[in-house]
Amino acid sequence: MLKKLLLLSFIEGAAVMAAELCGAKLLAPIFGSSLYVWASVMGITLLALAVGYFYGGFISMTTKVANKLFLLLSFAALYVILMPVISFYVIPRISYLPFLSAIVISTSILLLPPIFFLGATSPLFIVLQTTNNDGGRVSGMVYAISTLGGIFATFLCGFYLIPKIGLSSSLLWFGCVLFAVNGVVFKAYKSSLLLFFAAFIYLNLQISKPELKPIFVLDGVLGRLEVMDLDKGPNSTVRILKINNITQTEMDLGSRLSISDYISLLDTLIPFAKNGKSSLVLGLGGGLTANLLINKNYSCKGVEFDDRIISSARDFFYLNPKVITIHADARYFLNHSNEKFDLVLVDVFKAEEQPSHVLTIESLTKLKRQLKDSALLLINWHGYVTGTKGMGTSIVLNTLQKAGFNVTICSKGTDENYRNVIFVAAIKSLKKQPYELLSEDVTASEFINTDDLPLLEKYNAEANKAWRTNYLRYYQSNW
Repeated sequence: MLKKLLLLSFIEGAAVMAAELCGAKLLAPIFGSSLYVWASVMGITLLALAVGYFYGGFISMTTKVANKLFLLLSFAALYVILMPVISFYVIPRISYLPFLSAIVISTSILLLPPIFFLGATSPLFIVLQTTNNDGGRVSGMVYAISTLGGIFATFLCGFYLIPKIGLSSSLLWFGCVLFAVNGVVFKAYKSSLLLFFAAFIYLNLQISKPELKPIFVLDGVLGRLEVMDLDKGPNSTVRILKINNITQTEMDLGSRLSISDYISLLDTLIPFAKNGKSSLVLGLGGGLTANLLINKNYSCKGVEFDDRIISSARDFFYLNPKVITIHADARYFLNHSNEKFDLVLVDVFKAEEQPSHVLTIESLTKLKRQLKDSALLLINWHGYVTGTKGMGTSIVLNTLQKAGFNVTICSKGTDENYRNVIFVAAIKSLKKQPYELLSEDVTASEFINTDDLPLLEKYNAEANKAWRTNYLRYYQSNW
């Protein structure tokens, strides 16, 4: 077998995974990274590979196989370079279609062509290296090398390229390497392809920036993080922290206080502490909830999975230096901590999503053992409590009660589409809270969220979809 073709097969496999991973992240600022998005990304990827394999097998029986392989790899490289341009100019316009249709169409436009081209190359790699009766050995080697390339690209993108140089530059580098090595291996340099190559690189590098420029922006495996200042009138500036285009924190820059109704509600629910009381925040965000707890005389630990958010809280949102920050997954922290707290706030939203594993019966039972007898547990949640959109809320309520908590639900707002609710839970009985919802308002169900049967993500998907759709349609129009 030709080593240069195996090298090219390795790069082809790497390009497939780079396109899939970066493509999903390019969609995240518009559609988030929910179950719907990942289902669409994986489904379209598999469809593109299946059709590509079939097409590649068909054309492998014709003549000039090497020339066809060169062209397929060239087209794939050019499209990979163009992906950030498509995501910037085309995808936002598609987003005004119905939500699910927009996701599938956008994913198809972004991922189907390059992965189809790359998938079609595998049968051609095999044909070019097969002699006598060694087809099985050759095909096994080609797919193994291609898969190793995919593994390499996954770790390279996830742990280094995306956090360091961003999505556009990562795709640019993969496209350039694939295009260059393809040309060297086949010793083919078509002037028309070189012209497109130069033009696509130029487009990739010249993507227009939005008129409202962030003061800080950083891509990562968990999505795009942005910090920006919004002018709200004379002597009024609001600083916001966004993940995947969804606001996580809003702070008045003058007072350095939150302007969100959610934190205003928290302020009414959290009692002023006597000396020595401790608190835990799972999901730090901009740190304004942690600052609130410090101001109410609690010591505070803030656990945050995304270290970029910890840095942003310190650098841009004036996180109180008394807050002890811990870079860890919330569930991992709970599993390895035996400290007891007087108050725990669970605010693990990432854009519109809630990590299901933090709210299972097993996780909440472990959390209960880390609460003092008189402690308070507060969980931030979206505003949906009725109908099918309220199924996720019902499951969280049932799971808390099954774990042995007394629970009530509070909210200042009445419109489910534009409010947060807060679960207020305690081991002992609860006194009546301000802004309390009637328990009969919550959709009735018997489902429990467990590690073995994590139902929350499935039954909360409709609420997440509605929440993000409403947010993108209405809130952003006011920026």
